[in-house]
This record gives sequence, structure tokens and C-alpha cells, in this order.
Amino acid sequence: MHKLLQHHPLVLLLALLHTASATAQTVRVEVDNPTDDFRQEIIEVSADTVQQRLHSAGPWRLLDAAGLDVPMQITHDRRLLIDASVRPHGQARFTIISGQPPQFPDVCHGALHPERKDDLAWENDRGAYRVYGPALQRTGERSFGIDVWTKNTPELVVDQRYYIEDVVMMPIVDSLRRIDRHRGDSLYRTISYHHDHGRGLDPYKVGATLGCGAPALMVGDSICYPYCFSSHEILDNGPLRFTVHLIYNTATIGSDKVTEHRLITLDKGANFNRMTVWYEGLAHDVKLCSGVVIHEEDTLSVVLGKNYVHYADPTDNPPVINAQLYVAALFPEGQVETRRAHGHALGIVSPYRGQPYTYYFGSAWSRYDVRSQREWQARIDWYLNAFAKPLTVTLK
Repeated sequence: MHKLLQHHPLVLLLALLHTASATAQTVRVEVDNPTDDFRQEIIEVSADTVQQRLHSAGPWRLLDAAGLDVPMQITHDRRLLIDASVRPHGQARFTIISGQPPQFPDVCHGALHPERKDDLAWENDRGAYRVYGPALQRTGERSFGIDVWTKNTPELVVDQRYYIEDVVMMPIVDSLRRIDRHRGDSLYRTISYHHDHGRGLDPYKVGATLGCGAPALMVGDSICYPYCFSSHEILDNGPLRFTVHLIYNTATIGSDKVTEHRLITLDKGANFNRMTVWYEGLAHDVKLCSGVVIHEEDTLSVVLGKNYVHYADPTDNPPVINAQLYVAALFPEGQVETRRAHGHALGIVSPYRGQPYTYYFGSAWSRYDVRSQREWQARIDWYLNAFAKPLTVTLK
């Protein structure tokens, strides 16, 4: 280097930056795909291990192979989440460094909605779900299962639907109905999330059933339907994962006083929620079941697989909606019998005595990401193959 350049301020600055980058602590994440399928899913690494290797408790940035910031999330149980896409038998690389990350929009989100009788509703970029809370149970309405809302946009829509209908418009609709029933009903159709205004709707009938994927105990051949949750704790709330812990009122199952716990997780890009259920106080062998309700408008579109059940639901108003809602429950842990019973397509685990059991439930909509039940079957096969052959994650 020319002597005149050796002491130039810009050259000195570049040298200092080069030295700093060479000595900076980094963690490299390599994600390998052992399958013939393209894979895009949320992968996990230990946040504690990253902290040890970076010698930093955070904040951290996640960079892709091009050196650009991409979203990440640290969960309640200290898992660092990465949205990885990997070609068949390929590898994706990421780098974790210390630094303040940019803000990314939430893709997964959930909340309690006391304005609608304590609904607990959550969503990702594929769909939305809700379970019913103590305020609804106090009314005596019999709604037991898990509800499904459709959407055809990756944007968050659930909070807006509740606010527009239940907070802003329903008082106006009710007042107008008292004056002119026809005009009140017309306004309701204009704003209600039970009608599709171009971004999806609530088209699913739940009532006194399991809906889409609720768990229940069976004594003999009878289903002991759960009621509404008594308490909840949201553990993760975006951007890449939503997790909630639900506790249900103690119930009498045979001679046992039993308390049900559910841990539900929904990731970005997933058609399926992960459900882990367990029961305190269950001292005798029973059966555990889950599945999807079969509606009388279509009793033929039911598929029972070795470790899954799925159904092309006709929606709650087939002539008007004229679309299909695809629902399923998957049991990759196995040890399950699938059959039709009590108006449901069920997966049944027996014997069962309250230990944590994990399965998956979910949905798709014919006006969005899955056009036919044949395509829904392919999506299910893809998920089950992914469970059997997970991506390999290595920290370096």
C-alpha cells in the first residue's frame, strides 16, 4: 500500500471495520432437507445455546444467506424460531449476530375477546380459529368445539372483524332492526363476518360437537364433551408463533375429578395447529378422542386414514357460500384407531390415563390455498411426511 494511503481516515476506518467483523461473535445455522419435497416451515434452535455462543443475552439479528435481516422469535420456552425454506435435499444457511433487529409485522396473533362473550381467537396467514370462554358458558349456549374462520389474505383480520361487528355495528344494527327489520338485516349482511366481503368469513357450524379438532375423553363408547375454557394464558404472540395454555373446569369422569389442559400452537405458514392435551386427576383407563364433526349436508366427503381423518365441510350455508372448508385431525404419534362415530370422524387413543398427548388439527379453504379435497389429501400427506422426516438443524 502507498505510504500516503496508509494513514488516510477512510482506509483506517475500513481496516477497523474489517477487524471488528472478523472478531465479532456469530452463530451460523444450517438447515438440511433430507426429503424429495420442497420444505418451508418454522424451525427451532436453543436460545440458551445461541446466548452462550454469542456471549450476549440480546438483542440479536437474524440474517439470511444474502446478509439481509429476516424475522425471528424467541418463545416462552426459550426456543429461537426461524422461518426456513429449503429445496429438496438442499441446505439453507442463516447467521445470528448481536444487534437490534428491525420490526417485522406479526403473522401469528391471538387475543381474548370479551366483547363476544370471552371468545379466544387466533390466526396466522392461512386461517383463524376460536374457542369459547366462561362468559358464553354462563349464558347456557352449548358450544363445545373449536371453530374455524376462513381468510384469503396473509394480513391479520380477526381483531378487525370483532371490532367492526361486535363493538361498532351491532348496537346500530339492533337499533335499526327495532325500527325496520328489513333494513337492519340488510345492514347486518353488509358488515357481518358470517358473510364473505372478499377476505373470508366464519362459515363453520360447531355447537355441541368437537368442531375442528377439540379433544375429549370417552367412557365406554360415550364422548364426554368439554364445555368452555375457564382460564387462559397466552404464552407466545407472534411474529412467527402463537401459543396459548387453556384450562377447563374440573369434570367428573367415572369416579375421577379431572381437569383438562390444552397447549395450542400455531406457526406461520401452517395449515395445522399443534395440540398437546393432558388431564390432571385421571386415575383410571379411558379413551382419548379428537376429530372433526360431520354435517348432514354432506356425509360422504369423509376420509379415514391410518393416522388422520379429514372432511370437506359444506359450510353452514352451502347454497349461499358455495365453497368448501377442508378440516382434518392428524395423529403422527400413532397408536390411534380412526372411525366414524357420534356424528364425527374420530381418532381414538386407548388405553389412556391423562398423560400429555400431541396431535394436530387444522383447515384450508377452497377459495384460498387448497382448491379441492384431493389437494387437501396431498397437503396432509406432505405434513405427515414432514413429521416423519424432520429438517436437520445444526449450529456452528
